[in-house]
Amino acid sequence: MTTLRISHPAFSGAKRDETIHFYRDLLGMEIVLRQPNLDLDTEEHLFFHVGDDNFIAYFVPREGVESTLTPAQSGSGWCDHLAIDVDSSTLEPAAARLRAAGIAVEGPIDRGYERSIYFRDPNGVTIEFLAWITPVPAGLTQATVIRRAQALREARGAVFIEDQDVRTAIAELKAG
Repeated sequence: MTTLRISHPAFSGAKRDETIHFYRDLLGMEIVLRQPNLDLDTEEHLFFHVGDDNFIAYFVPREGVESTLTPAQSGSGWCDHLAIDVDSSTLEPAAARLRAAGIAVEGPIDRGYERSIYFRDPNGVTIEFLAWITPVPAGLTQATVIRRAQALREARGAVFIEDQDVRTAIAELKAG
């Protein structure tokens, strides 16, 4: 079997209107599917387009239906966070926009080869927006660059992949 990519994570949330507002209006994601949940008629199935044919699915209560779900939390058996790639030029404006909307934002935090901000959606799911310091150029995949950067990191005895590993990996991969 060969896997292609993650199509979508699917979350369950208690806050229908807030979820739609958050992903559509604050984060700018288009709702490409909105219909009753085929498996549970008290829920609505939302499909938000993240970009590049990647999606976030949400099952939320239909209008007029009360939910008994508790907010999400990190830990065993829960989703720790959902990471979404963004262009580096949008990281700071996204943090400012979220803060202006009253949403607590942690970061930006330097993660070695990327910078990240963290915030929670209305259902308590932690979202990470991450931007590569050195973007992966056209013709290369993130997986190829990370794989090579990992080998470079190990060869130099470092604990984490740094941007220097990514830049070297890209140069080597482009050179063939």
